[in-house]
Amino acid sequence: MSETLSANLLLDYLVELGTGLLSAGCPTHRLEDLLGVVAAHEGFECDAFAVPTGLFLSVRTPEGAPPAMQMVRVREWSTNLERLAALDEVLNGVADRTVTVAEARRRIAAITNKTDTWSPRAVTLATMGASAGAAVSLGGDQVDFVLAAMGALALRGLMYLARGSPTARFLENFLGGAVAGLVAWLSTLVWPTHSREVLVLSVIIPLLPGMVLTTGLAELTYRNLVSGTARLMEAAVTLLALVFGILVMLGLEQRFGFKPEPAAPVIAASWPFQLLALVTAAISFGVLLGLRREWLWVALLSDGVVWAASQATRALPGFHAAFLAAMALSVAANIYARVSQRPSQLFSLPGLLLLVPGAFGFRSLDALLRGDYTAGAGQFADMVLTAAALVMGLLVANVVLPSRKIL
Repeated sequence: MSETLSANLLLDYLVELGTGLLSAGCPTHRLEDLLGVVAAHEGFECDAFAVPTGLFLSVRTPEGAPPAMQMVRVREWSTNLERLAALDEVLNGVADRTVTVAEARRRIAAITNKTDTWSPRAVTLATMGASAGAAVSLGGDQVDFVLAAMGALALRGLMYLARGSPTARFLENFLGGAVAGLVAWLSTLVWPTHSREVLVLSVIIPLLPGMVLTTGLAELTYRNLVSGTARLMEAAVTLLALVFGILVMLGLEQRFGFKPEPAAPVIAASWPFQLLALVTAAISFGVLLGLRREWLWVALLSDGVVWAASQATRALPGFHAAFLAAMALSVAANIYARVSQRPSQLFSLPGLLLLVPGAFGFRSLDALLRGDYTAGAGQFADMVLTAAALVMGLLVANVVLPSRKIL
């Protein structure tokens, strides 16, 4: 199947493909490389500059004709692996000459306008499952598992109400921190010796910007300085909003004279319950990332690789363990990409959610705002080292065993 492409037609295709991929969570360094390769495959040259909120493109022919240029704003973005995979299938069809650019543009429009993969009820259950599984992985027991799930349910309900207002939705992180603090407060009134930190962190786990932080450092590593800096600032603002929400609840506690008892030493849950929590978290992360029902096994396998690597490296320092776990995950993801011809991110992202250092950033800001500068600086250093170790692990794995796909 052949067709004659003009620079303007190719530019429209690349803009629609690029904005679709950006809105689905594609990192900017991958996107810029991909658009350049697609343009070269069609006999054109393309300069792409992507940031999380926009895309700038210039397409020209080797003959030196005036370039066709376009800038577009991306207003909504999240991680949606089904959309990412669907767009990957479209661009593969164009590259194989089995799909025309005109047909590809129609398919891209249908993909980007499609409703979410999962219903609001399923997303709510997945949010509860992610928080419950995180509570156990942070050292909680069966009671923490249930309390975290209930806190996540309250958080999801509040976020649903906030999204109905164009201004209140920007307070999601602040409200999330307040809900987490309130859940911890009320829970420790009934069970005084339970760890407040476990409850707070597990409730806000869907909001922690660990993935944004890691992606930002990766983009800085690839010299995408504007995009990487923007993502790091987004992570910092998110953490600040979460911490301030929690501090509001702490202020109310002090106002009412509540003094929590010291938490009992954290005792890990039994192995069967830890396995149940891991499966629950894996499936929940898969749903929250937009994986189809028939692809949820990929999330289970991804989290299983991370769990096995983490168990094998428990005796090592945290950043060494993070490096090896990220490398093992990325190698497995690249093998999956080679075998399935799908983007490696379908495999790597669910497992990466178990590794990203959002909790360190939260603890660091919390300590700094409470005036404990020594602990805050230490937690901040741990966060940076862990994030850097993850990025280096992913980079080394891509050198050792590349996926043969840009996405």
